[in-house]
Amino acid sequence: MTADFDDTEQLRAGFLDAMARAANTVFVVTTDGPAGKAGVTVTAMSSVSADVDRPRLLICLHHESSTAQVIRANGAFCVNMLGEGDAGLAQRFAGKTAPDADRFAEGNWGVTRAGLPMLLSAPAVFDCALSEETLVGTHHVLFGAVHEAHAREDVAPLLYNARGYARPEGL
Repeated sequence: MTADFDDTEQLRAGFLDAMARAANTVFVVTTDGPAGKAGVTVTAMSSVSADVDRPRLLICLHHESSTAQVIRANGAFCVNMLGEGDAGLAQRFAGKTAPDADRFAEGNWGVTRAGLPMLLSAPAVFDCALSEETLVGTHHVLFGAVHEAHAREDVAPLLYNARGYARPEGL
């Protein structure tokens, strides 16, 4: 069955509304290298496989994202899980409160062994080399071969649900 334009628009609106009900962990994805330093807030991150030479994860970034272009040129990225108190940092890297150049002015930043910006207070950090990429609709799906991973148990993750930030109950 094919959908006409009205059905397609209704499906898209219904999809976005239903996805807003999903609770997602919030991440800041960073990069640094010959193409420059950049970072962006994402909720589209997922484990792909731990059963390959290097574990793989994926992130999705809009094709017009300047950070997506910098990651693709640098060939590396770091996925920083945000903690429960990092809603301001999420807004900052989403471009809501600071221009690109000022995004790293807040937060406790260090660097991974590969030289990528790493949020030292993050509940989890994944240092990745870009291993594969594909364009699906309006988004780049970037796969990362994980070279370094760190986790902390003393910080609860920041969640995004119903178009707002929350702390998971019970953690």
